[in-house]
Amino acid sequence: MSNEIAEPLDVAEIGRRLREARASRNLSLDVVSAECGISPSLLSQVERGKVTPSLATLHSITQVLNIAMFDLFGSPADRPALIREGSRNVIRPPDSGGVSYELLSSGQLRNLQMIEMHLSAETGRFNHALSHAGEECLIVRRGSALIKVGTEELTLSAGDSLSYVARLPHQFRGLEDDTRLIISMTPPAF
Repeated sequence: MSNEIAEPLDVAEIGRRLREARASRNLSLDVVSAECGISPSLLSQVERGKVTPSLATLHSITQVLNIAMFDLFGSPADRPALIREGSRNVIRPPDSGGVSYELLSSGQLRNLQMIEMHLSAETGRFNHALSHAGEECLIVRRGSALIKVGTEELTLSAGDSLSYVARLPHQFRGLEDDTRLIISMTPPAF
């Protein structure tokens, strides 16, 4: 029997899971917020599901709590996890310029993560350069994208793939509407 994710979690459930992770580590709002560089008020609002955090803020909080970001969107299990298209957890960060991420792998995988990134020509631009430990490999599934890794800018078309060390700052921009990238990363960054 498979472990199927029926639908994406809401902001309140994500906040509840963050609060639970913080409490289980006996960390105060003040300590976590100071390490994240945000106000205790903002962290409290995120935990109560009153505010949708930016991707950068959510990443920072999960790093301080030592949890994977996508653990907030699924429940780890020892069984195979089937995630059907249309039932994937989706992140649409408010600061991401119209970029969205769909989780392709389950939270049970601790050493590998796969996501599908959606970009468009007009709004599909992630303006923040990401940098984290590990390695990434991506393939352009549809459309074309401008990808900057370190100081190199590369234009990739459908079917092209790219591998790189994730500690190098990397950015993505869609060059066509409905550009889609499949990204595999180890260890998980979200």
